[in-house]
Amino acid sequence: MGDLEKKRSKEEEVAATDRGEEQQLPYPKSVFFIVGNEFCERFSYYGMKAILSIYLKKKLHFTEDKATVIYHTFSMFCYFTPIFGAMIADQLLGKFKTIVYISIIYVLGHLLKTLAAIPTLGIPPVEFSLIGLALIAIGTGGIKPCVSAFGGDQFKLPEQARQLQTFFSIFYFSINAGSLISTVLTPAIREDVECFGDDTCYSLAFGIPAILMLVATVIIIMGKPLYKMKPPQGNILTRVFGSIGYAVKKKIDGVPADHWMDLAKDRYEPQLVEDVKCVLRVLVLYLPLPVWWALFDQTGSRWTFQATRMNGVVGGAGTIKPDQMQVINPLLILFLLPLFDKILYPAFAKFNMLQKPLQRMTAGGILTAASFFISGFLELEMMKTYAKIPAVGFSEIHFMNNIPCHVSLQLSNGTGLVQEEAIDKLENMVLRNLAPGKYSLDMEVSSTCLPAILTKRTEQVEVMTHDKEVTAVFLGVDGGAVLPTVLDGHDDPEKDDGANGRIKVVYDMGKLEKSTNLTLKSEKSYSFDLQPNGVYGSNYSKIDTGLYDIMMDDAKLGNITIDQGGVYSLIVARDPETNIHRSLTHTLTTPNSIHILWLFPQYFVITVGEIMFSVTGLEFSYSQAPESMKSVLQAAWLLTVAFGNIIVIIVAEAKAFNDQASEFFMFACLMLVDMGIFMWLAWRYTPRFVGSRDIPMKNGVANTNFKNDTEM
Repeated sequence: MGDLEKKRSKEEEVAATDRGEEQQLPYPKSVFFIVGNEFCERFSYYGMKAILSIYLKKKLHFTEDKATVIYHTFSMFCYFTPIFGAMIADQLLGKFKTIVYISIIYVLGHLLKTLAAIPTLGIPPVEFSLIGLALIAIGTGGIKPCVSAFGGDQFKLPEQARQLQTFFSIFYFSINAGSLISTVLTPAIREDVECFGDDTCYSLAFGIPAILMLVATVIIIMGKPLYKMKPPQGNILTRVFGSIGYAVKKKIDGVPADHWMDLAKDRYEPQLVEDVKCVLRVLVLYLPLPVWWALFDQTGSRWTFQATRMNGVVGGAGTIKPDQMQVINPLLILFLLPLFDKILYPAFAKFNMLQKPLQRMTAGGILTAASFFISGFLELEMMKTYAKIPAVGFSEIHFMNNIPCHVSLQLSNGTGLVQEEAIDKLENMVLRNLAPGKYSLDMEVSSTCLPAILTKRTEQVEVMTHDKEVTAVFLGVDGGAVLPTVLDGHDDPEKDDGANGRIKVVYDMGKLEKSTNLTLKSEKSYSFDLQPNGVYGSNYSKIDTGLYDIMMDDAKLGNITIDQGGVYSLIVARDPETNIHRSLTHTLTTPNSIHILWLFPQYFVITVGEIMFSVTGLEFSYSQAPESMKSVLQAAWLLTVAFGNIIVIIVAEAKAFNDQASEFFMFACLMLVDMGIFMWLAWRYTPRFVGSRDIPMKNGVANTNFKNDTEM
């Protein structure tokens, strides 16, 4: 009787399995090591990438165009390497060994990136940074297709299908949690912490992600005794490429067939060939996708640079860092995706709108184009506050008037009078578009100004200007004579890339026996040593925004307000009328007057575009591919991201536009043209019947902004 009951129980279990019913098996504890690994790895990747573009420009001194090229080259390789990671895992090492070995390369890349950011080590920062980025690209791309699939291997299907769904929800949450936290944290560390004698701390901002990646590697190794290991089972990509190559060769040789892929059926099984034909029909729709990624991935480069030129001060709450604005996208995704799934799509469906996935993708692409139109118009307004840098072949002269008089200026060279200007009392002025070279400057003060003090009202000085530089000239008084003084070095109107202002102290201390200390006092203080006997200018200093007391030794000279993005010349000299030291503030570059939260509209629009285009497109392509071809489409999807970054690289290298607004408008128009092509391809496309074993279309996916991280 006992044997009969056991037999019946076994038969019922088999029958339940055949019906797809789940069995109550214990939840695999091994997956918590995999989830912990993913959280730490995503923290390390997005934490590093959030500050990368600003680091390339500010610390490695690349231009914005070159920094954009490097940023998108790195992103491109991050989406090429997953194909090789998948092949290594499926054909050679298996998923676990692939994750561990490539993670070691990943950690090494982070280590080199961190060491490159430590100025006291004396190592070549550019070379170490670029090598580090290459290793990180190999690391993040190599393990990208393995980690989520390795987690899925820990479950027995179909008995644990529901538990597997729960795992992926937790897995997606770990991705978002690690990414969101690091995108907020690392920019704050970069800007607010000082180390190694610098007013920023990129080494710590890169070092924390490096430590998290090391922890991720240790976590995945610790779980080894609990893992279910599946041996390498071959990679479908090699067979797909092989069948396509074989069919193309026979087609070139002139072998006839109803469909050129049918020519491969004499070497490959017919079902594989039919599946490849289905995939190729979907891949035609993939052709416009790189343009969409070209726009979307600029949120971490061009839009971040745009944020550096805006005002991030939020009252008493502090300052929003430019690279922290990237966190808007995933936060909006978490809010909007269920809204679209439960409310908006059903509401549109009542009006027979946005029911088909290709319709949603087209609308999403048009919205993405709209986001770049918004960013272009915003850029036009921001350009009014941008630093005016002399172009190649031109120079400028910055005059700072310390005399309480109207001063007339004449600038001449060997050809005669070049320009004649007047500067108001205690003001500054910039003469622009001058040819580099030697000039003679004549200054004159009218006889009605300071009649009891000035005995000599005219003076001449030679001024040498240089290509793409701003020469500083101080207009002052020495005894009873006016005196123009050309300062050593040059003025720099370039704004600070962070959330600060920049200041240069120009001073004339007169004939003193020792140097004098000047301090800007607030919650944070900045000190300058002022040398006697002459007119001098300090180096530029980065200053936190706020109101400061100007203290010379123990005497208060006045106040100065530092706004984000402003470039100031602080004049400290004797007042010719009273012979007492006082301060003047001259603004060389207008502070950022447009608030950083004006970026929100373009982030909102592009996020809606992402939900309708990218999320829908990924699900649609999955639903249209046979079960055996899912990984092939995942690989193709990642390649569209890589090719999108190549488009950005080409545009940035071409330098075809004189201003950023024009480039934004070009990308917006390109996206509209791209959507026109996509609409035509969608009109021609014949949908594939979705069978019971295929993935059906749904309104949304559980993961959001970081969905690419779990593909393959």
